[in-house]
Amino acid sequence: MSSYDFIISNIRFSYSAVSTFDTCPYSYKLTYIDAVPRANNFYGEFGTFMHDCFEKYFTGQLESYELSQYYRNNYGEYVKDPAPVPPMGLDEKYKVQGEDFFNHFSFNKEDYDILLIEDKVDFEVNGIKMVAKPDLVLKDKATGMNILYDYKTSAPFRIDKRTGKEITDTKKMEGYYKQMFLYTYALRKHKEMHIDEIILWFARIDRKVSIPWSIEREDETFEWFNKSIVKIADEERFIYNNSNPYFCNNLCSVRAFCEFH
Repeated sequence: MSSYDFIISNIRFSYSAVSTFDTCPYSYKLTYIDAVPRANNFYGEFGTFMHDCFEKYFTGQLESYELSQYYRNNYGEYVKDPAPVPPMGLDEKYKVQGEDFFNHFSFNKEDYDILLIEDKVDFEVNGIKMVAKPDLVLKDKATGMNILYDYKTSAPFRIDKRTGKEITDTKKMEGYYKQMFLYTYALRKHKEMHIDEIILWFARIDRKVSIPWSIEREDETFEWFNKSIVKIADEERFIYNNSNPYFCNNLCSVRAFCEFH
């Protein structure tokens, strides 16, 4: 154990916390050990707003035909930070894509039983406190399958200008898979809720990626998660990683307190 043992032993670990450590140990220290104030960013605010719209639909506060109006009326209340430059016009691009998504929103929730909406799952494994917060779990009335939905506002797909073929950001997708299988572990072990299918819903481009549940993949994910926590608990130095200036200057929530960004 490190000299930060007392603080770390009282931290409730999440996928976000562990991925922060993987990205930059110093960012993790500032965020979870030093607990400095966190800053928002354009991407985070946009994602929060999109989640709010989804939640209002699935909780019955808004009908599907009301979503686009709600989006237009409330965009500025949620998304206040300017988008990073470059690229130019990113803020307008996101705003238009989000509005277009809700203008054409199509999902019949009457075909499903809603099991969970943004419910936080607190649990412990071997004395380690953990937390997971799935976006949405539905039971398909026709098949009886439990489906975990997670809304994403990134778009980890691009077209290669030379070949015309689609390229997927496999590193980003792998991170999403780990997050989802950590959620299925928490739901299965601590909510007695088995997930049959995972659907990543990339809202800006209105694209769904389906992943079948796998016990092997879930076990691999939890092993990675557990090893990461052990590594954090043993860490003393929390060395900075500023190899990605875009992340450091635009995405890191504690960038204002980092002398290395």
